[in-house]
Amino acid sequence: MEDHRLVNKQFVRWANVTVLCLFCLVVPACSGLAPSSQMPCFSCDDQRLVRIVPLTQGPDQKRLLHHPFDLQRQEWEALLRAVKVRSIHSPLLGASYRGDTEPAFSEEEVRYLGESLPRAFQQASAQEQVVFALARPSEAGLDQVTSGVWFVEDSRIHLRMANCRIAVTMPSIRKQIWKDPLFAQAGAFYEFVPGEGQVITHATRDGGNPFRADPDELVIEYHGEMGSTPVPVSSPPPAQSVPTRSLEEQLSLLKRLREQGLITEEDYLTKKQQLLDRL
Repeated sequence: MEDHRLVNKQFVRWANVTVLCLFCLVVPACSGLAPSSQMPCFSCDDQRLVRIVPLTQGPDQKRLLHHPFDLQRQEWEALLRAVKVRSIHSPLLGASYRGDTEPAFSEEEVRYLGESLPRAFQQASAQEQVVFALARPSEAGLDQVTSGVWFVEDSRIHLRMANCRIAVTMPSIRKQIWKDPLFAQAGAFYEFVPGEGQVITHATRDGGNPFRADPDELVIEYHGEMGSTPVPVSSPPPAQSVPTRSLEEQLSLLKRLREQGLITEEDYLTKKQQLLDRL
């Protein structure tokens, strides 16, 4: 009996030592990984965020960014109000057309970004950029999401918008945009309208796919405390007509609208038959 108790005590002592060793190995590893996996976030919630992220892989990593960057809140607000967009309408039947020019950001969004962007850019390094995501309610009851990235290069402020007032119906898509604001839900439904001191760098389509493209880049001339004079910006190119979608593209778009719940099954079948009747 005594031998049996001695064996039990030795087994318990061995088990405790083993668990303690594993705990010492695991805990430091976890505590060391957690801080590095989180980037600074400014006034973030489920409706809006501004966050610092590293430059993405590829050509962007070779860019020389002028960060940290100091611009006062009032200057940011004036800059934000000067960003204009217009909608692109491509009906399933009929020619494509553009809507009226309007501000890209609401006054509430201007105040939020005007407060958050200065703090973010004061902490961003030359290998980091500042992403954002905003959700605003629409009359239809759905949130319209705008997201993208800001950075400063060659004494100019750059803005890319991966999404502009996209109606998000799927929680998984909303979650993905909040995780990666450069994730584009669909094709571009808005375009920049450059004003004075602004120019657009147009993106090229990804293999001809109308639903995947790098977002256009709005380059904003800046005169301030950066210590250098911005290079003159060329005049914006004349507006080009929106190309008419092929039948295959229209059918693909129609299918996506049904999958996202933006049209009913009956609308889908009706429009699909109208397109097929044109063959």
